[in-house]
Amino acid sequence: MKISQENPQALRNPWVIGMLLFLLVFLSANAVFIYLAFSAPPNLVVEDFYEKGEAYEKTQERIQQEKALGWSGMLMVPTATRVNQIQTYEALITGKNSAGLLLDSVTMFAYRPSDADADFQVAMQKSGHGSYIADVSFDLPGTWDIIIEAKRGQDEFVITRRIRIDP
Repeated sequence: MKISQENPQALRNPWVIGMLLFLLVFLSANAVFIYLAFSAPPNLVVEDFYEKGEAYEKTQERIQQEKALGWSGMLMVPTATRVNQIQTYEALITGKNSAGLLLDSVTMFAYRPSDADADFQVAMQKSGHGSYIADVSFDLPGTWDIIIEAKRGQDEFVITRRIRIDP
């Protein structure tokens, strides 16, 4: 039996059918992925990327100023974190001599890396000497970046931590 372009039996050859099915599946999968990429673009693109790049030098200067202050801090989070459950988050900030600091303002920022629309901030309240607390409820499960920003006059100190919120 000869297989050629004129032979109508060529489409019954299992190798030809297999190659055509592979090509069809490959093109279909790519079409689906292209559709998904354009219908729901990720929210990980920063609109003001140039300005943030220019601010890098100022950020480095601020880090050096933080080190010169000699402040240290720790963020204490609940052991079991769940969605839509109000829990207390505590920041403990101390000075050079390990004494608690009296600060002008302490703010907790919660950033969700995969969805900028869910970001929020909460002012933390003084609960003791150098201790600041906030009752927070997270609306979405997943990874969150927590940034505590403490200010006293012109001095500024930042604590960062990544946490996971369970469903």
